[in-house]
Amino acid sequence: MKRHRLVLAALLCGALGAAEQVMDLPTALARSPAISAARARVQAAGLAARAAGVLPDPMVGVGAGRELPRMGEAMDMYGAMIEQPLPRWGERDAMRQGALAQVAMAEAEFAELVGEHAASIAAAGVEAQAAAQSRILVAEARDRVRALSEVVRARIAGGGGMIGESLALDTKVQQLELQLADLARRQADAEAEVRGRLGLAPEAALPPLALPDPATVRPDDTPMARRAAATRGEAVAMEREAVARGNPESAVGLSWEREAAGTEEQVDKYNLTFRVSLPVWRQAYGEAADAARGRARAAAHEARASGWMTRSQVGRAQRAVEQATRAQAVADGIAARSRTEYEAVIRQVGTGNASIMAALDLLDRISDARMQAIEARMTSQLTLAELWRLAPPTLPDPGGTGSDHDHRMGTP
Repeated sequence: MKRHRLVLAALLCGALGAAEQVMDLPTALARSPAISAARARVQAAGLAARAAGVLPDPMVGVGAGRELPRMGEAMDMYGAMIEQPLPRWGERDAMRQGALAQVAMAEAEFAELVGEHAASIAAAGVEAQAAAQSRILVAEARDRVRALSEVVRARIAGGGGMIGESLALDTKVQQLELQLADLARRQADAEAEVRGRLGLAPEAALPPLALPDPATVRPDDTPMARRAAATRGEAVAMEREAVARGNPESAVGLSWEREAAGTEEQVDKYNLTFRVSLPVWRQAYGEAADAARGRARAAAHEARASGWMTRSQVGRAQRAVEQATRAQAVADGIAARSRTEYEAVIRQVGTGNASIMAALDLLDRISDARMQAIEARMTSQLTLAELWRLAPPTLPDPGGTGSDHDHRMGTP
């Protein structure tokens, strides 16, 4: 008895351990190889931004020589200098702003990739779910046809049925078996796509289906809008840099020189130098600034276009959900009425007062109505899945073990 309890406890612990391995969508995405690579690019851009706008390294030089006059003894001389190049006025700020724009662009691309993966994974999950629901529906239809076939065989045994009806029912069963096999393949393909995008093993548990809530999609915070904002920030930085290049570049230095070293005529010289460039290509720099302003205007238009596109997609998703709800209600009503009629027809088939074709027709009506509801629900969920591209889920720390559900996620 004690041994059985230990075995039962081990099985329960194994089941609990398997349950704990099921991750939600944000956690699974955070640990996927593609998202990890994108996160590394964002971190690299942030590190590169720290080095933007620093002063150039100072220049250090040393020199030695010998003066050989016509008369008198040779004299040694040597010296040293240090010079600090100075950037143009406003150039360092423009470089820092450009680096921050690159960070914002990397973050927008990261969000875009997260949204793309989340949408593809959710779409595959919706297809797998629809295939599984369709398999249940087709299996029920197959079982009913089999039961109907038993009724016909009983009639044939009693001398009141036709062999043609039995053969027709057997053909229908084979067709439904083939449809079941195709649905199983589609479900397996969809699940394999989810595992492939998440980098999961073939036997790993899949994350539960998660779909975004259309009400939480913000047109001004989509990856497209963030990319447009980053592009505009980069264009503004390019404009500032072009304007700065019209300013002179300068350098300040200090030098020391010793002449006639080791003689009574030894002399030390100290020089403070200041050099400045002549910006003779101001017109070209001005054209570069005009080009940057054009890029900024284009980015502003892209931001407005993304806002309109986002509102359009959200409205489309909401209409699809409403249509799926109506289709489900209609399908339930048709299925209920057809089921009552089917039961009455089955009783008549058993007594020979109704044809097999009438029963099959009612079965097809029940299956078609329920299949239309599944397809409408799948269409609405696929439309919702595409909203992940507009509102990517917030990912938890990949090193953590908790499941940080995002507030945008709704119940599928």
